[in-house]
Amino acid sequence: MELRHLRYFLAVAEELHFTRAAERLHIGQPPLSQQIQALEAELGVTLFRRHQRKVELTAAGSQFLPRARQILADSAAAVDAARRAAAGDIGELRIGFTSSLPLTPILHRSLHHYREAYPDVKLTLREMFTAGQFDALEKRRLDLGFVRFNGPTPSPQIRVEELHRDRLLAVLPSGHPLAGEPAIALRQLADAPLIGYPPDSGAGLRDVILQLARQNGLALNVVQEAGEAITQIGLVAAGVGAAILPSPLECVQIPAVSYVPLSDADAYLAMGIATRRDEDSPLVANFLAGVTRG
Repeated sequence: MELRHLRYFLAVAEELHFTRAAERLHIGQPPLSQQIQALEAELGVTLFRRHQRKVELTAAGSQFLPRARQILADSAAAVDAARRAAAGDIGELRIGFTSSLPLTPILHRSLHHYREAYPDVKLTLREMFTAGQFDALEKRRLDLGFVRFNGPTPSPQIRVEELHRDRLLAVLPSGHPLAGEPAIALRQLADAPLIGYPPDSGAGLRDVILQLARQNGLALNVVQEAGEAITQIGLVAAGVGAAILPSPLECVQIPAVSYVPLSDADAYLAMGIATRRDEDSPLVANFLAGVTRG
């Protein structure tokens, strides 16, 4: 049974007249009658009572009609869904982001733009450290990720487009001798007790700070580790030590804490958007087209 047979049946059932149904379908009346007869033969039932001046549905035809309508409607819906999926208008987009990204305009502007343009796409957002995002992208558990990463990607399968650079800040207790400076160099913190990310946290910032220290020939004095930036700021306020964080965290205002920019040329943390190199999803392409840059 073909869909065209159902369309022919539906036209005759609604018109109850073979000639009018044929005109509606833009085919001849004899071919239409032949197709209906072929459908009846395939089903093994009579769908219409044919009189000289009128056509009526049989009991079998009356039962077949709503189901034929549903099949045609489902067929049209399936075609529409396939076309919308191919255009990236529907589906699910899985996006990763690091903890400081919601404090920047790039993430919320990009998400707002995408939600307005593609309201029927389900957005699944996951807060993850950069290393975890790279791993999830490789394993196809994420579709794209907003990452913090200055160096080359750890995998040839991943591509990162840099969107913005944030200056690194020394987060100091407000009573620290350097707290009132307009800017300081990292070497001025060489002997200071520092609060940093644990080695297994997957935070891209940790690698950037270590690289910056190596460039300056420094061995930093990390006395406390904390996996969350807010926790680090709270520990600074408690006098445990100083921390180094990207500038968007400066919005976290605590009276006992001061933020001082690092003046070193490489004291920045890049923000980028990571995707798989072989990515061909229209969902991803549409999102990337609307990402705020700069």
